[in-house]
Amino acid sequence: MTHERTSRAKAPAAAERQFSLILALLTTERGLTKTDIFETVHGYADDTRDTGTAGATAAREKRFERDKAELRDLGVPVEVIDDPSAPGNNQLVRYRVPRGGFAMPAGLEFDADETALLALAAQVWREGSVSQESRRGLMKLKALGAQTRDDLIGVAPRLRARDAAFEPLSTAIEERRLVSFSYAKPGDTEAKVRRVEPLALVFADGNWLLVSYDLDRLSERMFLLSRIVSTPRQVGDVDASRYPGVTAERHAARALDELAGLAERQRATLEVREGTDAEVRLGSGTPALTASWRAVELGYTDLSLLADRLASFGGEVRVVSPPELKRLVAARLTLVVSTHSELAR
Repeated sequence: MTHERTSRAKAPAAAERQFSLILALLTTERGLTKTDIFETVHGYADDTRDTGTAGATAAREKRFERDKAELRDLGVPVEVIDDPSAPGNNQLVRYRVPRGGFAMPAGLEFDADETALLALAAQVWREGSVSQESRRGLMKLKALGAQTRDDLIGVAPRLRARDAAFEPLSTAIEERRLVSFSYAKPGDTEAKVRRVEPLALVFADGNWLLVSYDLDRLSERMFLLSRIVSTPRQVGDVDASRYPGVTAERHAARALDELAGLAERQRATLEVREGTDAEVRLGSGTPALTASWRAVELGYTDLSLLADRLASFGGEVRVVSPPELKRLVAARLTLVVSTHSELAR
């Protein structure tokens, strides 16, 4: 028996929604309740997927909590203000971002070249900050009586870029839907279709991973979102009896524990050149090996990803072990040299 699913409005990207949330929380002195946010902020107010149902309300609450946590991870100080007339009432709690806590630190200055580079970076997002959705949100906030700061229009947010598969997978987790996608593993000649129950999304070592139950291999698997080469497609409802009562947060916590354990068991030994970017990022505080090099030991969860990272440092890093990592880094650097040699002809 097949189930027809009604067409739904496409949910705004998380980065766009989070930026709208920052803008709204920055422009209010008094703070906004969750009801205010859900009714006025782009990404919540215009998400029409099954609006009004208990499931949609719960999903929107989870989306807000996740956005709030991610903004705090990015250094955005989201304040929670309890209502003095009804302390502990979650519906009356207000949220805001204090302007002083989000401003440039006192005494921090940039020279002309640094300012020019920052201006170029800001242009990437400036158009989004003066978009129609942001202006509409400000007008709605003013209608609620919120005091706004028009000089904040044009602020450039610093939001972490995510893989294209993130949003479809996040939606599938919230809606408890199975998905399929094409996945390209290093060494495979072609991508293979995987059918999974998505359980959680985790961020580890600079990469997003999907925690899932693989329907074809009948076991739990993790997939790097950067290796998903097709848009994840919903293919059915999950089996509710497989993980009764287990939340996405619990799946994520368990996965992160497993990754941490794997990194403890899998170690790579390197040498990094002193006074370089590699030393700052990989070997700061490690004992000096010679006058020019420091010994570094790193844990890793994926050898190919570590090889990509180390190759990006070029001659600033030397791999000691394991031998396979040494081979992978050398192959990447050889490819760079070969590619540039061909372009120079």
